[in-house]
Amino acid sequence: MNVSKRYDIIIAGAGLSGLSLAWYLTKEKYSGQILVIDKSFAPINHKTWCFWGKKNHPFAEIAHRTWKDTYFSALDFSSKLSLKDYLYFCVKESDFKETILSTLRKAPNVDLLEEDILDFSSNSSKAVLITKDNNTYLADYIFQSIFMPSNYDASTRKYPLIQHFLGVEIKTDDEIFDKKTFTLMDVDSDFNDGFAFMYTLPFNKNRALVEYTIFSAKPLKKKQYKKKIYSYLKDKYNLTKENYSIKRKEYGEIPMDDRPHTPVYSSRILNLGTVGGFTKPSTGYTFSRVHKYSKKCAQALTKGLKPPIPQTSSYRFRYYDLLLLRVLATNVPDSRKIFRSLFKNSSLDRIFKFLSEETNFIEDLMVLASCYYPPFLRALTIHPPFFTQFDKSYNANSKRLQKKIDVFENFDQIPDSSFQDLKGTVEQNHLNKTIS
Repeated sequence: MNVSKRYDIIIAGAGLSGLSLAWYLTKEKYSGQILVIDKSFAPINHKTWCFWGKKNHPFAEIAHRTWKDTYFSALDFSSKLSLKDYLYFCVKESDFKETILSTLRKAPNVDLLEEDILDFSSNSSKAVLITKDNNTYLADYIFQSIFMPSNYDASTRKYPLIQHFLGVEIKTDDEIFDKKTFTLMDVDSDFNDGFAFMYTLPFNKNRALVEYTIFSAKPLKKKQYKKKIYSYLKDKYNLTKENYSIKRKEYGEIPMDDRPHTPVYSSRILNLGTVGGFTKPSTGYTFSRVHKYSKKCAQALTKGLKPPIPQTSSYRFRYYDLLLLRVLATNVPDSRKIFRSLFKNSSLDRIFKFLSEETNFIEDLMVLASCYYPPFLRALTIHPPFFTQFDKSYNANSKRLQKKIDVFENFDQIPDSSFQDLKGTVEQNHLNKTIS
């Protein structure tokens, strides 16, 4: 049996969720042996993560920029809004990875390994990870953000929306940006194939990230986003391409849909990040939800407890999300009216608290009452409250690796032939997926 090493925990995927869990485990002084594995740990600056939180947020110190003021515009309403209890943070992917990887490299119980992952399997006592280099790693638990469970059925989504965006980080010749105020939404009323808006993060007076963002079922061609951005820069700031240089581009697609909650890949293998349903359907924000679970999970493991199963949102917040998804998917003009009324009639702190799912029911009603309500009434007839059902515990089991290995309770007793069968199976499955 070619087992390279046994670990207590394997974290498969060194993205936002995997590195967050590893960081919290070291912070909580977890003493078990940890393997973090991904095909590359290079801290490439392809994206930014933004979130709102209190001043003492765990990653406040590595934030590239923070803001208390924002600009919002939709239809006939435009205003500068201010936060009181929260800050809006922007963390660069490269800063986040470099900070956490530096901590992990100093930890004596953490191994970092660059290998391509082929697949996983588990039984009631152990989990196994197999790489494309034919290496096998065992652990008590695997936390993964690489693969969706094979029996995940995307067709069950009622409103399969995507938040897709392209942004350019520019440096201007002149100082034109208000570095203290970011633009949360400057809604585009001329685009009707989805709810679209401009999102601007000014890093200083002559440098900013400007993104064109759309909530719709299908992404655009790259040149269409760029055309919108260049037109916006000309109309908003009187900037032509001769007045600025592009320092960086970023593109992303974030699922915003009512997908089933899939916290479990198989026994002793838990899903993280977007794979595990951490992305909030109505906003696409993931960062803070990942960290809440990572901290809770690390504390449990450090105490010798089983890792908590990632929990879905409560019924009422899933229901709110579903209603908004329906409006976004079926009526773009009404979507603009909803966001206009929401930001006009509610404080920014209350909106962020609601989107963080930290409000009580009375506060929920106050937020909902501030919104343009006719489209929600129509959505109620399609998805009536209390009669609309959500999955309460969608424990999806991988169908990829249901082989003889599952009958063994003790991995030390597995004969070499069983591991060879398992490796042959995952390699064939990988070949089949490649061909198809």
